[in-house]
Amino acid sequence: MLVTIALMLPNILFGQQIPDSLTMPSIALPVLDTIAIAAHDSSASRDSAKTPGSPSGIDSVVTYSATDSVVYALSNRTMFMFGQGNIRYKELGLKAERININWNTSLLDAHGIPDTADTTHTKFKGLPDMLDGGTTYHGSVVTYDFKSKKGRIDIGKTEIERGWYYGNEIKKMEDKVLFVEDGMYTTCDLEHPHYYFFSPEMKIIVGNKVVAKPVTFCLADVPIFALPFGIFPTERGRRSGLIAPAYGESANRGRYLSHLGYYWAMNDYMDLSVRGDGYAKGGYVLYSDYRYASRYNFTGGISGSYAKTTFGEVGDPAYANATSFDLHLTHNQEFNPTTHLSVDFTFTSATQGTTYYQQTSNNFNDLLLQNILSNATFTKSWEGATPSSLTLNVHRDQNLQSGAINDVLPSISFSRGQSYPFRSTKRSPSAPLTMFDLIGYTYNGSFENVRNSAPATDISPAVYDQRWGAEHQVGLNASPKLGYITVTPNFSFFSVWYGKSTEKFINANDSLVSREHNVFKTADWYNMGVSVSTKLYGILHPDIWGITGIRHQLTPSLGYTYHPDFSRPKWGYFGQYVDTSGVTQTYSHFEKGIFGGPPIGKAQMLTMSLGNVFEMKTAGDSAGQENKFQLMNVDLAGSYNFAADSLRFSEIQSNYRTSIGQWLNIGGSASFNLYKFVQDPSDPFGNGRTVNQFLIKEGKLARLTNFSLSIGTQLSGEKKATTAGPIRSEADSINAAARKGYVGLYDQELPDFSIPWNLGLSWNFSQSQENPYRKSHSSGIAANLGFNLTEFWKITATTSYDIVDRQLAAPQITVYRDLHCWEMNFDWVPTGYNKHFEFTIRLKAPQLQDIKVTRQGSARDVYGQ
Repeated sequence: MLVTIALMLPNILFGQQIPDSLTMPSIALPVLDTIAIAAHDSSASRDSAKTPGSPSGIDSVVTYSATDSVVYALSNRTMFMFGQGNIRYKELGLKAERININWNTSLLDAHGIPDTADTTHTKFKGLPDMLDGGTTYHGSVVTYDFKSKKGRIDIGKTEIERGWYYGNEIKKMEDKVLFVEDGMYTTCDLEHPHYYFFSPEMKIIVGNKVVAKPVTFCLADVPIFALPFGIFPTERGRRSGLIAPAYGESANRGRYLSHLGYYWAMNDYMDLSVRGDGYAKGGYVLYSDYRYASRYNFTGGISGSYAKTTFGEVGDPAYANATSFDLHLTHNQEFNPTTHLSVDFTFTSATQGTTYYQQTSNNFNDLLLQNILSNATFTKSWEGATPSSLTLNVHRDQNLQSGAINDVLPSISFSRGQSYPFRSTKRSPSAPLTMFDLIGYTYNGSFENVRNSAPATDISPAVYDQRWGAEHQVGLNASPKLGYITVTPNFSFFSVWYGKSTEKFINANDSLVSREHNVFKTADWYNMGVSVSTKLYGILHPDIWGITGIRHQLTPSLGYTYHPDFSRPKWGYFGQYVDTSGVTQTYSHFEKGIFGGPPIGKAQMLTMSLGNVFEMKTAGDSAGQENKFQLMNVDLAGSYNFAADSLRFSEIQSNYRTSIGQWLNIGGSASFNLYKFVQDPSDPFGNGRTVNQFLIKEGKLARLTNFSLSIGTQLSGEKKATTAGPIRSEADSINAAARKGYVGLYDQELPDFSIPWNLGLSWNFSQSQENPYRKSHSSGIAANLGFNLTEFWKITATTSYDIVDRQLAAPQITVYRDLHCWEMNFDWVPTGYNKHFEFTIRLKAPQLQDIKVTRQGSARDVYGQ
């Protein structure tokens, strides 16, 4: 815990009276004029004892002014400033209602005067404010010695690093060194603070540290705890030091001490923290985080933890120890605007379905993790008329339940954007394009080396498989326009290279054997086609209810694709065997290939799509600006395969979306089948199949196979200025930027009091009925609500409800209370696997947030009760 501490005594001293020297012969100086008194030797050293200079010890220009008058007593060389005196000397600045300077002794004193409007005779006005090196000190009386550069502040107060320092007497003994008597430190800005740290003796080295003895923490003027002494760093930015632990008690693990450790700020570019949790009944967790960063160049880090968990008591039959670990590596580097490296790798233990996160974490997202995904990606792009890019990736997918691991070591891909080989670079941009100028090509190449492994189970042996593959894709196309119609002929060529080939046959025991041969084998295939598209518009001017126009944009598209049957023996890409029923079966030699293989069967596919956009315009304001709304988008798509022996029409797919103003969003999809479905009378479960018979013969156009609908709204009150809510530190801003808008189920953002209320509601429904006699559907409602109960209360709640299963899922309620310099937060998950509560009261100041009171409870007892 990095804490800065200073001190105060709640007594007030009266200001000094005007000295008798005012009655001596004096000279009245002009009011509101700034007068500069130069030293005898402006180049003299600050240490006047070593270097000859001004007898008064002043080695620089002093600038002063007053709104009433400045009086100079020649007899004793004393100057008196009346009415908002202001003095500037090097980095020292002073403002006060009364300022007196004795040039013989080089002493300055400043004070306020009684406030005549105060009937209690306890208030003063014009109390001194002294600015020294960027730090402002407030006091009742300020004295300063120009020779020794030392000073004293009676009933002093200053603000450093968001903290207030008070002292009955503050003495400045040397540059940036202060001694404080009977004072306190607090981050509460009230005249009578809610809490403070008190110490009778304290030494402050400004911007470095505070040494105090003893130290007492007081809440509402009541001492809570005390320490014999304290040494606290106060320098800006990162600094090394102990990490304050948290203490608690767990029903299963006994008393515990968590996150006790040390933070080491190595230099401006890297740091390291080491922490640990210990439990009285056995078990511990060790953490370590190493981070490095170079602004505008790279950032990264290595985080790791090791846990030993004890279950039960020693001697019990159920007593057991379990160990787990977690390792996370990150690195992000931008070499230049077109070259970037990103690394994010995680390695964690998973034993018998129990993961590291289930043993150590109470975060709901961690508990739900089924897979750990790791990636390292290097990208390079080339800009210009023909943009190209290269990507090198290493990928790892670890299944935490089964222990299976899928590695891609590595994946390399290169792509070249649309290029026009027949276009001359010397062609004028205004010159018309010829047919050859419209011909373009693209290229995509990929290589992958894949490794799959899985541990042995009771019902299956261990699995290990490694293979590689390469793929090349070349596309040719052109897009000439025939009036309002765009015609796009295209040709695509594919080639795959593999190091293994599959062979299948029936052995002597009438069993199917699949065998792989380590042999280099390639396959090439192609397809070709043409597409035609256009746009049609229909406009209606109803001129009713303020509607000035309705526009319907229709985008029809028709395409044809052809490729031959690559399963024919002449190509050599497929094999055959006769099964035990005497039926000839065809299989691909590349069926286990990473990129697959040539398609089986001939294709002559006609694709059709129809896009619809409905828009509306309404009369605008007095300036004549019309309002434009998008009413609805509806898309339809389907295909017809001339080469198929039956069921040539595909299902008709449709998507739709619309919005009602900014309050309601509606969207969904549906699919329809034109063919009849027939049940199998011998199947007790009512299964069947789609037969080649159109439903229109029975008076129906199509049958619905899938349908989905979602409706949602997001509402909020008008944003307003507020001072309530948590203090957002620089780290909060960095973390928010790293999340890039993603918020997990229980990843909470800091409460925002500037939005008085917000409400989000959504309902979704889906139904699947490929078999019209066996339908399945799901439906659910999700809601989130946040509102400011008062100016300082914020309540948020999130939940979802499964209407079909009648289950409440993932509910959470959060209550936040702004307590001025403190904050209270209550999180409650009433049901489910992560059922728990957490109640916390802590200081708002970021540098003191380790000072808190916490009460927690969990059904899983991850962090105690």
